[in-house]
Amino acid sequence: VDDAVSQYVRRTTSLIETHLSAPGIVFLSNLIPSFRSLFPNVFQRVVVDNEDSDGDGEQRVSVEDEDSDFDDVQKETSQGSERHASFNSDDIGANNNDFVDDDSCDCLVSDTIKNRLHYLFQELTQAISSPDAPIMLFLDDLQWADSLTLNLVLRDLLGALGERINSHNFLLAGLYRDDWVLSEHPLYSQLERIRESRNVNVTEILLSTFSKTDLSEMVAAELRLPTRVVSDLSDFVHKKTSGNILFAVELLNSMVRDSIIYFNLKSRRYDWHWDIALSVKTGENVAGFIVTTLSSLPQETLQVLRILSCFGFHVELSVLDLLESSSVASNCGFRAPLLHLVDIGVIEMAGGLITFSHDLIQKCIYDGIELAARHNLHYDIGTFLGFKASPALAAPHVEAVQIDMSQVYISDSKQSAESNVSTKSLLSIAVDHINHAGPEFITQQQQRVTFAAWNFLVGKELSSRSRFGCALHYYEEGIRFLGIGKWINDIITDGRQLCLGLYEGAAAACCAIGKDAMTAYYANFIFQNVSPENSLPAWISLFSSLESSGKHMEIVEKGIKLICHFNINISRDPPNPAAIMESMAAAVASASHFKIDQIVEMYQNRSERKMQNIFKIYNAISVAAYSLSSPYLPLLTFDFVRYSLKNKFCTTETAVAFASFGLFNIYLIQDYAAGKYWANIVLDMLKKARARSAYVRAKWIVHGHIMIWFIPLKTTVKNLFRTYQLGMKIGDFNNSMYPLVLSSSYALFEGENLALLSQSFNGNLKMMMKYNIACAKFAVIDKDMIDTLRGEDTNPFSIFEGLYANDEDLINHAQEENNMNLLEYIYLRRFILSFWKGDYENAETCAKVALSFPSAKWPKLLSMYFSFFRGLIAFQRYRETQSEEQLRNGIESICKFEVWVNLSPANFENKLTLLNAEQQASLPNIKQAKVLYKASIESARDNGRVHEQGLAYEMMGKFLLSVSNESTQAMECLEKARTCYNQWGALGKAEILCRQYGLAADDSKLRDDSLKRDRSS
Repeated sequence: VDDAVSQYVRRTTSLIETHLSAPGIVFLSNLIPSFRSLFPNVFQRVVVDNEDSDGDGEQRVSVEDEDSDFDDVQKETSQGSERHASFNSDDIGANNNDFVDDDSCDCLVSDTIKNRLHYLFQELTQAISSPDAPIMLFLDDLQWADSLTLNLVLRDLLGALGERINSHNFLLAGLYRDDWVLSEHPLYSQLERIRESRNVNVTEILLSTFSKTDLSEMVAAELRLPTRVVSDLSDFVHKKTSGNILFAVELLNSMVRDSIIYFNLKSRRYDWHWDIALSVKTGENVAGFIVTTLSSLPQETLQVLRILSCFGFHVELSVLDLLESSSVASNCGFRAPLLHLVDIGVIEMAGGLITFSHDLIQKCIYDGIELAARHNLHYDIGTFLGFKASPALAAPHVEAVQIDMSQVYISDSKQSAESNVSTKSLLSIAVDHINHAGPEFITQQQQRVTFAAWNFLVGKELSSRSRFGCALHYYEEGIRFLGIGKWINDIITDGRQLCLGLYEGAAAACCAIGKDAMTAYYANFIFQNVSPENSLPAWISLFSSLESSGKHMEIVEKGIKLICHFNINISRDPPNPAAIMESMAAAVASASHFKIDQIVEMYQNRSERKMQNIFKIYNAISVAAYSLSSPYLPLLTFDFVRYSLKNKFCTTETAVAFASFGLFNIYLIQDYAAGKYWANIVLDMLKKARARSAYVRAKWIVHGHIMIWFIPLKTTVKNLFRTYQLGMKIGDFNNSMYPLVLSSSYALFEGENLALLSQSFNGNLKMMMKYNIACAKFAVIDKDMIDTLRGEDTNPFSIFEGLYANDEDLINHAQEENNMNLLEYIYLRRFILSFWKGDYENAETCAKVALSFPSAKWPKLLSMYFSFFRGLIAFQRYRETQSEEQLRNGIESICKFEVWVNLSPANFENKLTLLNAEQQASLPNIKQAKVLYKASIESARDNGRVHEQGLAYEMMGKFLLSVSNESTQAMECLEKARTCYNQWGALGKAEILCRQYGLAADDSKLRDDSLKRDRSS
């Protein structure tokens, strides 16, 4: 051997030792029997590689030479590529023929291994088989075997065995599913060869399904019962399993495990819960088996199955009865094939409803219909049922826009009497089929318009039942038939009305389900094609969507511009106080010509739709203006009151304007009698009104902002909560949140137990986050104050999921949106919380900020408590600083309450008495002050306000501490104050009181009791 050959051998050996993967080593050892002895070092690496396997089972190649360039091979191994011998192309030239390519190597290795396996297997079977000890080879699921395996087992091995071994000593049992082995399957050709072989004796056994009789006998034998007793059970099992014995046994075993079949000790026999058994669903494996047998059904039955699959998972039998006279029905009708399908377990029939036994069956049948045939089937079914619903719907014109669903009827009276399908559902079923066919399948424009009108009718009906998500689907399908982004003007008469109806419906549905971007898209498309007079419903939807997004300024700007088209001329420049008072005087003058009865009677006059929509626009603008504390709100209110009285009509929307008018009588001119007068008018009007969105809004304005001055606060809380419940009942979820947040806030001021209130707020906040996040921003401030008073730190802002971490984030957000109401609310809550903490200096700072907002001038419940707490602080600060300004502020609060107490003693009496007591304490008039303190305590107790009772005790105790020889009574008052605060649930406030006045910290029991009440609540 020359040096070149030696060098080549050494290089090749080195490559094999360092680069060959473990699988490659195994292949070479099988190919070259002497490989193991020639390269012992290489073969040892197989063991090492196996020990170093990854967690996923892949083998890593060990490289002894760290400097070897093996990155490519390692990368190939990690990607799961086939592991053959890998060589570096730099070391082995392309022209070197000593090594074959990979494909040739595969063939060489496979043939070698196969030949060795044939030989070894033949030798093994010949050595161990004998007439006394025959061999049986069992192969299951041959339908899943690949060609290589089938050639190895059935062709080569079996052929070789037939030549060399006595066939009586060897038995091969192969199992396969014959319905899976068609002519193109590799097993099919192998079976043909075996049948033709003279060396192999072939016996074929066909395993059929059990008949009902067979299954009944098996169940009877297992349960030790007569066949007549188990006939119903065996029929049920047969239907559920299509007679497949494996599935039948599996189902029976599961029924035994689930105690559906059980041993009845009383009757001493097996029994079963028939009602539970009937609810057992067809298994997925059974459904797959049933699908494979459907091809053997008659064509008429298969056509019925296809029709059923077009309806989905289930369909009413009455609908199929209507289709009996259609072109899709076969000559034999539906009844006979349906009974056969029930008998073989494909479908189930109960209560007039036909249901597939498994959705897999329905999907397989439906997917098996060719696309063109499927479109035709949907089209034929849809048009037939649609025309059955009403012949008028077949017309090419679009008068369907004005058709009410009550006018749609089943045209054939005989069919109508026999069938039990509702007309509304019949049209929606027809439309579903037409939509499945799709506008692409329908080329005639008149037909497209007709089907668009059908979609409009169904969408309109669903919208009336508050099913807006479903309604949107039909509106959008109707738009799809007309052509997305197209507006019909000249194709047919009243085409504009159909387009308008579809786009209006889509905008309203999107608004209802919170799709703000799509609401704007549909609404703006209408504005581009329709005049302002005819686009009012779209404006209403757009404004409602903008309101939910907090875009109040945009609503006011666009709304003011819009209403100028309807002879309601409002200056676009912000109105000044003189203009507002002038407009109010004009509204008062107009109202003076009518009595209560006359105004209420106006409600009976039916107004045209245009005027109703104008007042809906007013409602939307007024809500936005209220959030901004815009001066446009009173101006809008006065103009719309005059507009309504001038035209002598009242709607539910008008009631909102009248309620706001009453509110401004209180706010602008302190005419409480006029405010109550208009509130009573609104309540009388609403007795005749149908509950809807404006109804809820008018109610919460009356109860939440006007009647609080005249009736006990507890009654107001109940009325607001009832308004919330009514709004939820009628589906007005957005507006329902306003009375909910007011009732919760008012309950806090009324002295509701804070533990119960905290629990209530948790649920309310979740609901507000779902339906009206703007209300949630107010409610979370109340919840934060409640938790602070309770001495808890629950972080209620977590409800916003990181959007707002605290009230500072809410302040920044409100400033960005120019939301004056929210800003004032936050600072008023800070003021009140500082008051309860006794931090009067910080309270005064917050008060100054709150008063700087325009909304601070609006009359509201917070105004009462602001005046109350501010008066108490003023007298406390006066006694500290002797500031005359503080004394004047305190007396100013007393003057307000002297007016209010005449309106509702239950709400204001104890507060006025406490303010008077503080005034007497500041003079000082000790004797009179003590009398008034006690009177305030009794009044608060009699009205159920334990928190204000505690406040009166605290104020009295603080005052008596400054009086000589009154320290004992002072401490008693402070102890009673702590008791009241604990009863209120304000454990945090009680602790502050203890720290301020050195009360003994013996309230641990009270805290434990309060926590128990929290958990029980």
